[in-house]
Amino acid sequence: MEIIAKLGSLLGLSFISGINLYATVAVVGICTKYDLVQGLPPGFDVLANDAVIFVAMLLYVVEFLADKVPGLDTLWDFIHTLIRPLGGAMLALMQVGEATPAVEVIVFMLGASLASAAHITKAGTRLIINTSPEPVSNFVVSLAEDVGAFGLAYVSLAYPKVSFFITVALLILIGLLLPLIFRTVRMLFSAIWLRLKCALWKEAAWMQTRSPSYALDAFFDRVKEAEEKLVWSARAYALRIPKVPRSTALEVLVTSKAIHLVYWRRFRRQSVRLPVDDIELQKIYPGILMSRWMIRTSRGDWLLNIYRPLAQTLPVDLKGMVSHDERLQPVL
Repeated sequence: MEIIAKLGSLLGLSFISGINLYATVAVVGICTKYDLVQGLPPGFDVLANDAVIFVAMLLYVVEFLADKVPGLDTLWDFIHTLIRPLGGAMLALMQVGEATPAVEVIVFMLGASLASAAHITKAGTRLIINTSPEPVSNFVVSLAEDVGAFGLAYVSLAYPKVSFFITVALLILIGLLLPLIFRTVRMLFSAIWLRLKCALWKEAAWMQTRSPSYALDAFFDRVKEAEEKLVWSARAYALRIPKVPRSTALEVLVTSKAIHLVYWRRFRRQSVRLPVDDIELQKIYPGILMSRWMIRTSRGDWLLNIYRPLAQTLPVDLKGMVSHDERLQPVL
């Protein structure tokens, strides 16, 4: 159990450094200075210095304020992409004391990796939350991170065995969430890139909906029915589609008879087909970067995220496929 206790402190402090490095340093420094926890490693003595504690608390206050402002929190996370992993590695090295170079290298890599995993998850999650139309979630999540940083940092020092199991559980949770986070972050950056492209070339969105790739053309040739014609195509992302993971990238083909959603999963192309006759209503809910496309069917609503410039080119009437002057009219 001694090895679990040592790993619990090392893993816990490294992990929480990726969430809030300055709070972690402040907690370790205060606990060391005032002997709030007995038996701490001698390497922590440097953090008990009054100047170190003051600077850590000052930077924590700056981070506390920056972290509550949508957009500014993302910039702050970007600036700390290297700082937090290095801080996590530093705290890990302080706990091993005198060790062989090989052990120090292993501990350094372990601390940096844990802090990096926590930092990527935090930054990606906050970027997703910032796209939410309501402002409360960003503030609530930020407060939860602050409380969690102080709490887990203290638990890592006072109850390292408990910290070990908490950290392992958090790492498992991160492993489950990372695919969703990566898909969503990719979606947001792609949306930013398309907005820039449309600002430079006004016809970019319209051309993209009328120029499917060779692979999509080949797919449509294989699955199309008699007299089925391609009307509109574009990239979208699953929000709520039966059997399709959230934020999965989709190639949407709107034809005269159906909507085809084509996507890659488990290293092979898969597709979902929604006949036009099953559609009762469609509606676009505009957003800053992504618009929400709601398709109502007798079996429930399908929801997709679609780049806002592309949403403006959707056909007005999916059943009638209204098209004027060779340009698809925007959904009202």
